[in-house]
Amino acid sequence: MRLKTFTATSMAEAMDMVRSQLGEDAIIVSTSQNRASGGVEITAAVESDSPDDFATPEAQALRDSARYGAGTRGFVPAEDFAAGEDGYADEFATLLQGALSWHGVPARLAERLTQSALKVGLDDMPGALAEALDEHFRFPGLSMDNRPVLLVGPAGAGKSIAAAKIAARAVIEQRRAHVISCDTARAAAGEQLAALCRVMALPFTEAANGAELAAMMAHTGEAKVIIDTTGLNPFQAKERGPLKELILASGAEPVLVMPAGGDPGEAAEIAAVFASLGCRRFLPTRLDASRRLGGLLAAADSAGLAFADAGCSPFVGKGFERLDPLQLAHWLLRDPDTGASANLTSKAAE
Repeated sequence: MRLKTFTATSMAEAMDMVRSQLGEDAIIVSTSQNRASGGVEITAAVESDSPDDFATPEAQALRDSARYGAGTRGFVPAEDFAAGEDGYADEFATLLQGALSWHGVPARLAERLTQSALKVGLDDMPGALAEALDEHFRFPGLSMDNRPVLLVGPAGAGKSIAAAKIAARAVIEQRRAHVISCDTARAAAGEQLAALCRVMALPFTEAANGAELAAMMAHTGEAKVIIDTTGLNPFQAKERGPLKELILASGAEPVLVMPAGGDPGEAAEIAAVFASLGCRRFLPTRLDASRRLGGLLAAADSAGLAFADAGCSPFVGKGFERLDPLQLAHWLLRDPDTGASANLTSKAAE
């Protein structure tokens, strides 16, 4: 995946730059206001088959280190990385496994990631872990084309706020959007989402079942449809049935909204259930209020789910943060008290 940031005086001008340089398949990763210039900044991504493409320019710089020549990967020579009298490789593995263990990453997954990071040979721990994460997981982000999206997950995961953030992104991009709430079982469940849609001048409707949802979908035209659903207990078949009906009726992509900080074993089982219902990617939330992220890795690993963007704020205006291998590596290695990222520099790099 190739990422690029565009700065312009208006959103329309920035979007023209994105389409011109990255094409119609570009995915909008983030948008922000440039307070200094008064303009806007858009970070966009496009999938690429090139083996040299990586998640961020910083990670690409780690690969294309000048000390190894242009166009070559910035590997530390094997003789410098192998365990010698300073035991560098052993120390690297110990520190990395310690960090992953603190997060509650399942032991077998932590071992696979550590071995992959060691094979990379980068003399930078976040960079090496990022390479390992990129090898084991997928980071496509959220789809922002006109395909409808249906947000699913356990109760309290943050689906309604996620729906509002996706809708807000469409508004920023000056695209039509339509929000539908299927969370009609709880009294006034859709009121907050309806109020947010009024602020954004977006149509908001409610559907009680699959038949009503199918009827509404037929009249949404070219709008980006975002569907919010009620939180459910994934281990109860009687609750999964109505959700499956909504997925089939809408023809939308089901995206699992999963809060960070949960038990890794529980998260893996929950993800597996939603994967069986058709989820192929998931949106982590509450990363601003969670210290341990092992549950997210366990969910992605057990169910084969791809990482979408990350919810790091309960405020709609904050949007989503880009989630790529390097960002996730920094989060996994940061000190939980200071926020500083752990690192280990090899003797060769000193």
